[in-house]
Amino acid sequence: MGLRKKKTILEQAEEYVDAAIDQAREFVQGTALPAINDARDKAGPMISDARDKAGPMISDARDKAAPLVAAGAATVAAKAAEARDYADAKTAEVTGRKQKKKGSKLKKLLFLGAIGGAAAFVVKKMQGGGSGNAGGGWQSSYDPAPPPRTSAPVPDPAAPAADTAAPDTAATPVPDPLTDPLPTEADPKA
Repeated sequence: MGLRKKKTILEQAEEYVDAAIDQAREFVQGTALPAINDARDKAGPMISDARDKAGPMISDARDKAAPLVAAGAATVAAKAAEARDYADAKTAEVTGRKQKKKGSKLKKLLFLGAIGGAAAFVVKKMQGGGSGNAGGGWQSSYDPAPPPRTSAPVPDPAAPAADTAAPDTAATPVPDPLTDPLPTEADPKA
C-alpha cells in the first residue's frame, strides 16, 4: 500500500469546474442548439407572413394620413395668422393708435448708430478732445493731504530699553494658592 496524497482545494475546484463545463457543453449541443434552430425554422415563415401583411397596411395608413396632416397644418397656420391680425387690431383699438407698418431692423440699427456717432463727436469737441491738446491725456489736480503727525515721543534707539512687558506687582498683590490659608466655615472668603 502506497502513501496517498491529499488534493488541494484548487485541484478539487478544477475537477468540479471541468465536470460543470462538460455538462454545460452537452446541454448546449444536445438540447439548446437544436431547440433554437427548430424555433427559428418555425418562426421564419410566420415573421415573413406578418411582414408581408403589415407592409401594405402601413403604406395605406401613410397614404391616408398624409393629406390629413397637410390640411391640418395649413388650417392651423391660417388660424394663427387670423388670431395675430385680430390681436393687433384689438391692441390698436384699445390704445387708440393707428397700426404702423414695421420698418426694417437694419434701418433702425443704422439710424441709431449714426445718432450715437454724432453725439460722441459733439461730446468729444465739447470736452476739448481735438488735436489741440498738448498733453493728450487726462490730468488730475488732486494733491493728497500729508499724513497726521503723532504726538508720542519716539524712543532713542541708543538708550537702554526699559522692560515694559513685566506687570507692576507692587500695586496689586497676587494671591499664592500654596501659601494662603484655607477658608473656614465661619469665614468662607479667607
